Amino acid sequence: MKRILAICLTLAMVCCFFVNTIPAKAVSFTPSFDINSSAGLLINLDTDEVMYQKNADTQYMPGALVQIMEAIVVLENCSNLSMRITADEALYDSFKDTAYPDDLRYAEIKNHDILTVEELLYALMLTSSCEAAVLLANQFGNGSVSNFVQMMNDKATALGCTQTTFTNVTGEYSTGQKTTANDLALITKYALSLGRFETIACTNNFRPTSPNPERHDDEWIWSHSNLMTQETSTHYMENVHGIKTANLAMQGRNIITKASRDGNNFLVILLAAPFEDGEGNLQYYHMDDAKALFEWVFAHFSFRTLLSDSTELGQVTVNNSEGANYVLVRPEKAFGTLWYDQADETSIVKEVNLKEHVSAPVKKGEVLGTVTLKFSGEEIAEVNLIATTGVELSKVKYYATLVKHFPQTPWLTRAILFSILLCAIYIALCLYSHIQYLQRKKAAPIHLRPNSSAARKEAHQATEADRKASQKPQQSKKK
Repeated sequence: MKRILAICLTLAMVCCFFVNTIPAKAVSFTPSFDINSSAGLLINLDTDEVMYQKNADTQYMPGALVQIMEAIVVLENCSNLSMRITADEALYDSFKDTAYPDDLRYAEIKNHDILTVEELLYALMLTSSCEAAVLLANQFGNGSVSNFVQMMNDKATALGCTQTTFTNVTGEYSTGQKTTANDLALITKYALSLGRFETIACTNNFRPTSPNPERHDDEWIWSHSNLMTQETSTHYMENVHGIKTANLAMQGRNIITKASRDGNNFLVILLAAPFEDGEGNLQYYHMDDAKALFEWVFAHFSFRTLLSDSTELGQVTVNNSEGANYVLVRPEKAFGTLWYDQADETSIVKEVNLKEHVSAPVKKGEVLGTVTLKFSGEEIAEVNLIATTGVELSKVKYYATLVKHFPQTPWLTRAILFSILLCAIYIALCLYSHIQYLQRKKAAPIHLRPNSSAARKEAHQATEADRKASQKPQQSKKK
């Protein structure tokens, strides 16, 4: 029976994956309760949907949450997590004299202790160890913690964090070190994509195994500071996975944690929760808020298909078609998402935007418009609308349309303009040729035509001169 149930659940998850192929926009819902934290964000990690948000773009100090970014930079710059680092207490001087000692957490890493990079990452993520923070930063910042901080800022910029600045790796109070819930979401989602990060950050308890001859503490065990993961804690919640907590005396408590149920994965980010209630009693409001949000999303959200791919949503006129002069349209893909059970599905507005008309041929599946799903004015998704069938071209209608509309087409205007241009060029060439002819005629000597009177007179005179010349020798010979 369990095997059959598991198979059914797997098939349902697969179906959900194929149905929800359209990226959903950020549509947040409001629970019936308010959280105590100053800022909060609840995200569905599977669809990247924002389920709830409060002051998500307001800047706060991250405290030890900064060490999520430190872990990212270390994991991306370390080729061997088994590399050993020897603790040097001289590096601890950077935080020994801080004005905010309550902001720091220790993993009891003493001078000359030898730990692997991976073990130091466990200390960093589970306990917010300030010793591990400076040892790792010094190692991978080429001997400079400040250089490592710059590497963290560069990575934040590369991830698209526009309101985040880091100034230290321990998480201690600093007015210059600020971020937002939205930026922390970008950072944490990227960290989870690194694989090894999730294994480390979601471990409940860890015991380092590196040999340390000078250490005689057999109970050197690091437990996750997120009490929601500890079964012995009153804050325990099933299926919650660690990640990171932080405390700042001047601001409050922060937490980033993950929870999974029924194949759905959610991330909660909470910032600046008060330390005490109105009567001065110590409180863990950040964990109370996280638990309330997880219970709310698990109890009230379920997967719903909001748009079927078989629904016909209109028609588009087809010009020059063979047969019907229109084609019906439907969504290219079905759209489904986690939907709040107290939000009326019938209130979802479908805004259809289609082309006024198209010309044949039309292929089946050709995109002819879009449909936008909106709820309470917020956009949920936009889906392409496609032709349900193909439409062939009628050549008779096509050529008839060409003849009918040719006078109104730009081609006629272009032909007329082209003809005028050719005529203008021809006339210009003719004028040019005539001018050239006149110039040549003016420059050349005048030649009399043979049939002119002047020419005849000149020829006659030449003939008389030749005759007289021939007679002169005969007269002199007679004498």
